[in-house]
Amino acid sequence: MVMRNGSKIVAMWSQSSIRWAHAALLFGVCGAVSSQLINLDGWSTWGFYLLPIPFGILAAWLCVESIVPGIALVILDAAVWQLAYRMAHWLATDGPTVQRIAAMYLAGLVGGLGVSLATALCQRRVPPMRSVGMGALAGGVCGLPFAWWVIAGDHVPLPEWAFITLCFAIWQAAVGVCLWRGFGAGRETTPQAGR
Repeated sequence: MVMRNGSKIVAMWSQSSIRWAHAALLFGVCGAVSSQLINLDGWSTWGFYLLPIPFGILAAWLCVESIVPGIALVILDAAVWQLAYRMAHWLATDGPTVQRIAAMYLAGLVGGLGVSLATALCQRRVPPMRSVGMGALAGGVCGLPFAWWVIAGDHVPLPEWAFITLCFAIWQAAVGVCLWRGFGAGRETTPQAGR
């Protein structure tokens, strides 16, 4: 009996790990692909507005069950991106290294917090504070690689396009998994009595 229960726990853990890996992979690929808009002509006119759209669509698909709230989530996520990007650009353009690092952490934090609250709003429910906090924290921490890019400029050990791709993939994978875990199919279900 102990072996069966132990096997069941291992099997459940394996399935959960695979689902986490799938969610991280989906959001990471989304970040890597959408970041390529930065390298295209017209980035400053249209690419700037299109970059957050794939993340919003994926978040809506995984976390929101209806079309209208899903469209609202895509729009809100795009607005959050604009706010976080402008904040990062304004605070990290000049100044000492510590200010630039803090600016990128703050922009990532605002982005993670914003998309978490937007997802909760579109689901029309009170946001679980743990989920919102994890999304904000993941956004802040995963915003730090962008600081390296801002500070080092052309001296990063990778080509610029590859480094940008890596930064966006990390941020979107981490924050996306937090959204999926807190608001989507990966959220915890409470066990029913008698089971």
